[in-house]
Amino acid sequence: MPYWGCAVSVGLGFGLQKIASNFISGVILLLEGQATVGDYVELDGGEAGTIIKTTARSMILETYDGRWIVVPNEDFITTRVVNYSDQGNVNRHEADFSVSYDTDINLVPALVEVAVSKHPEALDDPFPPDCELRGFEENGINFAVEFWVIGIDDGKNKYNPDVLFIIWNTLKENDIKIPYPHRVGEFKNMPDIPEE
Repeated sequence: MPYWGCAVSVGLGFGLQKIASNFISGVILLLEGQATVGDYVELDGGEAGTIIKTTARSMILETYDGRWIVVPNEDFITTRVVNYSDQGNVNRHEADFSVSYDTDINLVPALVEVAVSKHPEALDDPFPPDCELRGFEENGINFAVEFWVIGIDDGKNKYNPDVLFIIWNTLKENDIKIPYPHRVGEFKNMPDIPEE
């Protein structure tokens, strides 16, 4: 009979280990203030949302599409979590685009930077919009524009789509072509077509 008591104790010990770990992690998070209600965080697995509630065992995130994600407190201590609200709410965003090879690429950065700087949410501090050449691909020349805003692209705020529309319109207004994907087809063993 004493063996049963030991087995039950060991089972309870293992079962309570995770609960105790989450509770202690919750206390650490509370004391250090690494993540609090209202912070927008991105988890190691890619899920992101705003912390809407904290409990002794977990934190509850609400995604921009209204789903709730229950995250054990231990995960905030043992895995990588990006907190977009921790150092203030000024964040850098990036929008990628391509132009065709017949473009004078020296004109592109200045045109795009001026256009993006006119977005009502784009900031000049810490840095104004910055357009960079990123590479030469099969279908076109790749650029990216980096810009700073107050907030995150979380569904309610749509900074990247707005900036992509600005880039599209700016390129069109300046007769700069956006490349289409090119496909080359090779046909083998085709019958000869008789000439008329």
